[in-house]
Amino acid sequence: MLSTALIILPVFLIILAGYGSRKTGLLGEPASSELNRFVVWLALPCLMFDVVATTDWRAVWHPGFVAVSVVSSFAAFLMGLIVGKVRGLNLADMSVDGLNASYSNSAYIGFPLMFLLFGEASRPFVVIAAALTLMCLFAASVLLIEIAQHGGQRGHIVAARVGKSMLRNPIVMSPVAGFGWWWTGIPLPQSADVFVSLLGGAASPAALVAIGLFLAARPLREAVTNPFVQTLTAIKLVAHPAVTAFLALYIFQLPHEIALMAIVMAALPTGTGPFMVAEFYARDGRVTSGSILLSTTISVLTIAAVLTWLGPSTP
Repeated sequence: MLSTALIILPVFLIILAGYGSRKTGLLGEPASSELNRFVVWLALPCLMFDVVATTDWRAVWHPGFVAVSVVSSFAAFLMGLIVGKVRGLNLADMSVDGLNASYSNSAYIGFPLMFLLFGEASRPFVVIAAALTLMCLFAASVLLIEIAQHGGQRGHIVAARVGKSMLRNPIVMSPVAGFGWWWTGIPLPQSADVFVSLLGGAASPAALVAIGLFLAARPLREAVTNPFVQTLTAIKLVAHPAVTAFLALYIFQLPHEIALMAIVMAALPTGTGPFMVAEFYARDGRVTSGSILLSTTISVLTIAAVLTWLGPSTP
């Protein structure tokens, strides 16, 4: 397990570098939001567009991987809704707990971690997983919040609000644009290819530093001692990958490496998406930020345990 942990350790060391930069004052308070905006609006969309536009999707598309990812994620989402119900929350806040339990940090941590474990072959699968997370889980949560807040409005009005929110999300639209370019069969012009490659290459380290900055602004003690944070973290880091492993290995019987990719993606800590939803809709973000903090802190151990159990793959 130690050798496996050492493989994935660089990813978490970059997060630690961001954490230390904020704690020591090397980077100030605005750095977190500004770096996050850079990742969301520039670097990560370029990376996702580049991967989608230049991948031979006929060769790598695997419907079993999609089915496993969607079903297991919604199973974890349902567990989070139940936790929210036990907490006595309304539907809007329950949906945020659903995200806390199921929203893998596919884009920020998934890209660098999976590259270390599986090499270039993992990138299309990370894009698929990240897109599914945004287009399915994110949309489901926003839909439930809109229903809770505008229950008296007609269904098509609520659906239009959700659709508008998704169309404004650059991380959703960049792979869509990349797929549209791939569909034309036209190679990217060299200047465009270099542009998206250079800017996309900054996405992973910048995203990891941004996570460290985010975590540094929140107290660890409160997250560790909150029983609901602990429960949601256990669902995310244990139940989610366990359900994924059962589906991937026994129900869909995916090839070992593809199954392992799906399981590792499910074992990733909670991403910052739930916190963004909570802030946008003015929901209580304390349990959400605690879940992100605690799951990110201990995920290095749980991911190493998953890889040791199933057998790590090397690029």
